[in-house]
Amino acid sequence: MQPIVIVILAALLAQPASSVYAGGTQAAQARDAQLQAGVPVALGRDAIIATGNDWIALPEIRADDGAVVTFNVLSMRERGLLQVQGSPNVNFGPEREMVPALAPWVAAGAAPAGLRVTQWRLIDDWIPVATAHAGTVQVTITYATPPEARAAWIRVALVNQGATARTVRFGITARWGGLARVIYSPSMIAGRRLQSNAPIPHTQVFSFVENDTVFAWALGYPDCAQTHSAGDTYTVSCQRRLAPGQSASANFIVSVGLEEASAEFGARVLAAQLALRGEATVLERERAWLEPRLRSTGDPQLDLFMNRNLLFSSLFAWGRTLDTEQFVGVTSRSARYYVSAAYWDRDAMLWSFPALLRTDVARARRALDVALGIQLRDAGTHSRFIDGVTLEPGYELDENAAPIIALAGYWRRTGDTAYLRQHQAALSALLAKLAAHRDDTGLYWTDQDAQDENRRSRYETYDNALVWVALRDAAAMFAAIGERTQQSSLIARALRLHSTIMRELVAEGAPGAHGPIFAFGWDGAHYEFDDVPPGSLLRLPALGFMSQDDPVFQRTYQWLHSRAFRYSNAGKPYGLPGSYRLPDTTSWSIADHLRLRAGQALALKILRASPWDGGIVSEQLDPATADSVNGGDAFATAAGYLAATLCDLYCRPAPAAAPVTAASPVSTGVNSAGLVGSGL
Repeated sequence: MQPIVIVILAALLAQPASSVYAGGTQAAQARDAQLQAGVPVALGRDAIIATGNDWIALPEIRADDGAVVTFNVLSMRERGLLQVQGSPNVNFGPEREMVPALAPWVAAGAAPAGLRVTQWRLIDDWIPVATAHAGTVQVTITYATPPEARAAWIRVALVNQGATARTVRFGITARWGGLARVIYSPSMIAGRRLQSNAPIPHTQVFSFVENDTVFAWALGYPDCAQTHSAGDTYTVSCQRRLAPGQSASANFIVSVGLEEASAEFGARVLAAQLALRGEATVLERERAWLEPRLRSTGDPQLDLFMNRNLLFSSLFAWGRTLDTEQFVGVTSRSARYYVSAAYWDRDAMLWSFPALLRTDVARARRALDVALGIQLRDAGTHSRFIDGVTLEPGYELDENAAPIIALAGYWRRTGDTAYLRQHQAALSALLAKLAAHRDDTGLYWTDQDAQDENRRSRYETYDNALVWVALRDAAAMFAAIGERTQQSSLIARALRLHSTIMRELVAEGAPGAHGPIFAFGWDGAHYEFDDVPPGSLLRLPALGFMSQDDPVFQRTYQWLHSRAFRYSNAGKPYGLPGSYRLPDTTSWSIADHLRLRAGQALALKILRASPWDGGIVSEQLDPATADSVNGGDAFATAAGYLAATLCDLYCRPAPAAAPVTAASPVSTGVNSAGLVGSGL
């Protein structure tokens, strides 16, 4: 099928923009005030801000000029992300130097077109609002992604703050530079990129064609009439003459689809809603989705960080594929993270899932459906594509145990024994796979550690402690559904495992240690004294394996923080223990230290001092400066882990949700597992 031209807006929306959107009336000003609200957020000029919904992600909005560098959708056909970009290849430099896919601009009087953002705000910690100036004209740009829309809405609002009338041109430039498939890193897809005008004004459709159209997106501009096309660039222009104090605005809609028709209709529906229901009503729809998912510690700075990352994990570690509409999980929907757009049991179930469970129980259940459904067959395998097929082979104990622990967390939160019965076979399959990795030592072995690397030590302390948690959790779940024989067997296995870990994996010989400590691992003959932050020995008290006052744990803590441990970062102002692969301070280490009396103050200091990735959790921070380390930015699953830890410790209780059953939808309100903390 050749690209077809389809209407994007009904004739209703083709009326002159000035009749609807320009004016200085009290009603217009009140509407603008609501649309421009939000909490100020500090961003460096090189920073990126992100937003999105289940259907479309905007992972790279530049802080300095408000340009949308890329946007993307999940694709089951491509087993990852489809990324629209202004650059024709992936050999580009930093985001500031990249050609953006979408760039808003303003020109007042004879001044050249451009935009320089001076302030950012966030509505409900998620909807970005940029403020800029063109002479005496204030410019406000809102980036919204209503929850059910397969589209993003960019609203540009102007107000003349000067004493004389001004003529202002403004609009948006779209560049259809290329389409990349993202699985870990972008890879350009070969095909034709086409543009076509719709018969009814105010729409341009952008198609990607192989032998047929496989993806399309549309740019709707109901409030502007002038356009210019040159090669891959399409510019939409509006012009207004503003008296002193007068305001005007225009809406731009970016929608996505499998081909031209579906791309066009996504924009058409949202444009109709804006025209018929009003902009404030459409924005309120998104806010109504966000607000029940927000939590409070009583500290505004901490709340902003926590909520942004809870939402980022919910919407960038999970989403719906455009082609099959399936709910899927990924490490991140941003190519800024170096292993983005793939599924890992550990990332999904141990790191992101707790954030869902604390903010949106129904969404948490859908995430479990993924782990116990399409991803169950190869559970425990290092990483998989979003359709469950193996991406990187290698067995990992923590990946195998993760869905069991998540299922127990869901059941404890909801009391939903019907869901346990529904997934009893999956639970048994996960336990059987664990049992196949237990040998005569009484310990469980793994191919790879929690950093996904093959190690000499097959028997790792943290992994075996995590199996201990999974066995106890499984015993409790079997008891809840009346399976007492399985319960007794699992309790006995857990007790034996705990004793074996304490007997076999606590050892002398760590250089500089003052007595026996937990070894990282053991190969049956030699001990390895080390640690890896994604599966740290410092997490043992949080797992309930032992008290943080236990002498063995205290010696282990002291050794990992001493100069005897090569990666301790001891003496550095923002230093926490790292590892051979992650030598700097990591987000996991910050989360784990928040739960430890000895480390909590430093962890909070680091968390507050870092700019992170525009406020979103990065994998590593520089222990000398607290700046984000390149490569591990926009880490959606880890964002959930750190944010959920904060909420456990410091969140004020929210109204309790009703028990969840498979037959009844759940309220989005959920009670936090934690208490109000002190010393924030």
